Amino acid sequence: MSPQEVYNSRAEEFRAQAERRQKLSNRLSMGRLITFAGGLILFVSLSTVSVVAAIAVLVVSLIMFAWMVISYQVTERQRNHFRHLEEINRLEIRCLDGDFSGHKSGEEYAERDHPYTYDLDIFGRTSLFQLICRTTSKPASDLLAGYLKQPASEAEIMSRQEAVVELTPMIGWRQELITIGCQNAGAVNDPSALMRWLGSDDLFRNRRREKTVILCLSILALVSIALVIAGFPAVLLAPVFTVNFIVYFTRFRKITKLHEQVSRSSDLLRTYSSAIGMIEKEEFRAGKLKMLQGSLRGVTDASGQIRTLARLVNRLDSRLNVLVSIPLNLLFFTDIRFCLALEEWKGQHAGRIPGWFAAMAEFEALSSFANLAYNNPSWVFPEIVPDFFTFRAANMGHPLIPEKRRINNDFESSGQGKTVLITGSNMSGKSTFLRTCGINTVLALAGAPVCASSFSLSHVRIHSSMRISDSLEENISSFYAELRRLRSVITEAEKDPRVFLLLDEILRGTNSNDRFTGSVALIKQLVGYGTVSMVATHDLRLAELSKDIQVKIDNYHFDVKISGEELFFDYKLTPGVCSS
Repeated sequence: MSPQEVYNSRAEEFRAQAERRQKLSNRLSMGRLITFAGGLILFVSLSTVSVVAAIAVLVVSLIMFAWMVISYQVTERQRNHFRHLEEINRLEIRCLDGDFSGHKSGEEYAERDHPYTYDLDIFGRTSLFQLICRTTSKPASDLLAGYLKQPASEAEIMSRQEAVVELTPMIGWRQELITIGCQNAGAVNDPSALMRWLGSDDLFRNRRREKTVILCLSILALVSIALVIAGFPAVLLAPVFTVNFIVYFTRFRKITKLHEQVSRSSDLLRTYSSAIGMIEKEEFRAGKLKMLQGSLRGVTDASGQIRTLARLVNRLDSRLNVLVSIPLNLLFFTDIRFCLALEEWKGQHAGRIPGWFAAMAEFEALSSFANLAYNNPSWVFPEIVPDFFTFRAANMGHPLIPEKRRINNDFESSGQGKTVLITGSNMSGKSTFLRTCGINTVLALAGAPVCASSFSLSHVRIHSSMRISDSLEENISSFYAELRRLRSVITEAEKDPRVFLLLDEILRGTNSNDRFTGSVALIKQLVGYGTVSMVATHDLRLAELSKDIQVKIDNYHFDVKISGEELFFDYKLTPGVCSS
């Protein structure tokens, strides 16, 4: 079946499952009411006949009521689970139709001054990140953004490709991983405060002494209460509770500080624990996946230890309930006990947490690439070639254009120190083609599949100068902004010629003569460094540079056809210079 058929089938299956759970939930809800009310009525009715029978009926009713409450909660969790799975598949169907607005946009990762992400629509609304991202945790989203911002090494690209190939058909497992994050969507999703606590110094330095002190005082308080119950005067409790209060108060600032560091992270930890538990249970073959899983299956059970930390944090959060917290702390020093348990846990496992979270994040990021591969079965994993420069693509299209409207092109360029010059009119497709080459290069160097039927590429660094605008904040014009951008491009080419440059309408902010003179000078300079650049331009005079034997120019163009008063664009890349 096609991806669309699979998603439709799964969405309908999960909808039916959710509806069945909803009906069961309604019956259980009504059953709770009937059981509770019926039990009370029978208790009152039988109490005048037989107290034993009345109590027996009440106990049975309460047991049935408790069972129904628990069954209702389980059924509601299952219903929500299937609702989330249905929504995930509905969103994928929309994504296949070209609407991926239901996923994270990654606007927080957008950088106007990044070498290429702003020009190539890597982040933001209708961006490559929004097309790919299926992560639910912040560490995973951060990691995926890093994949798209910085090319991986050749070895890392190969290992990611192998992992993605294995994860691609595992649609059920991947969607369950997403669902775990969706179920706690309201939870805090930033572990940075927790990570800072893990790296901080302990507030309770001598835990053994603290445990001894609070144990002795707790025993003394219980003995005092027992004596008062036995008939001793209640005034006996006053000095005991006074001492307990003083001991607790002297530790209050430490307790509050620790609580602020871990507060309300229990839901986050439970979510991460469930996700890591899924990863631990699965069997993988790809080397990278086995290595990541191995870091979770070390000396201790990662998911179990994180679940323990979640319980400890949740218990400390209970201090927010003052009515319960005050008596428990005066008797048993629960806040201090939980703080000591947290610091003891930190001492044993703090060093492993970053690795556990990183492994989970990498699984989520690779699963996002796998989802992209599953949604686009005609796409291929690129071949990374060692020589510089090779770019060879067949049926290459722009990933953000829906397949029904996408026009694919073949393109090939090899050899260093050359410029690919693309001429054509406005709206003919020059800028889109530059972005097509750039965005597929980003995918290739991140270890993801690319929008082509075959694709070979050298390992390069991408730099672009395409989308230039002025800045009132920095008080600079668009022309000066472009000069700064070109200066950075030249600096990168000076450092290392293995740069792939994408330049759209060089020096557009000045007059035509200066633009031509400056463009010629820039192209010659870049060719001299040995870099490879793709330049889109309206200026057909630049194509004459191909006559200069010192400058390697490959001319391509996008044509426009005129019929009466209508313009027609076929968006097909053609060798040679534009003639219309």
